[in-house]
Amino acid sequence: MNMQTKLFYAVVVLALTQALGHAQSAINLDYQAGASQRDVVFNGGAPVGDGNYVRVGFFSAGFNVAANAANLSALNGAWNQFGFTTISTIFGQPGRFAAQQSSFDPKFESQKICLWIFRTINNGAPTANFDNVLGYGVFSSNLGNWLFPLQNAVPPGNGTSINSSEVNQLYFGSADSSHLSLAPVPEPSTYALLALGALLMARRRMFKKRSAVN
Repeated sequence: MNMQTKLFYAVVVLALTQALGHAQSAINLDYQAGASQRDVVFNGGAPVGDGNYVRVGFFSAGFNVAANAANLSALNGAWNQFGFTTISTIFGQPGRFAAQQSSFDPKFESQKICLWIFRTINNGAPTANFDNVLGYGVFSSNLGNWLFPLQNAVPPGNGTSINSSEVNQLYFGSADSSHLSLAPVPEPSTYALLALGALLMARRRMFKKRSAVN
């Protein structure tokens, strides 16, 4: 085998190796509330206890997060989960979290990253109907790194890193320079008022349409 043939095969093997690695690349995300970053507290008070869930993902296109932020069922129906971790004590500091996760699902590409953080009665996972949830927060940011990267981007372009101190969009809950604060679950009366308001708006739109036709 002459030198040109060897060089040809070497180039082919290299190209195939790169193509295979490219095809198998994942979307990688590093998310945290580490030391010197905002911690997570409940209702402006004590840090959220270890074991409570921190979900990361995005809400479906067209879903109005701000308008539905107080409706757990609506949020859950539009939620696309990338992964989750739990609140823990890091270097002696409570109310923290840190995780690295990956996905091969292309539906996450270029979607806006959101954190959905819970405080439950038992400091564990929220139940399917959220009946053990005392409070929660929905947070995001308009910074460029809060978009899921493209799966087929050349590494490290297929990964991004976010942290709690970058949050500047508060859909449910609040924040100051040191804390992300989860808000209590709205009372049933609040849900009723929200539902009534939505019903009245729908009827008003229907009345306007009928008036326009007539």
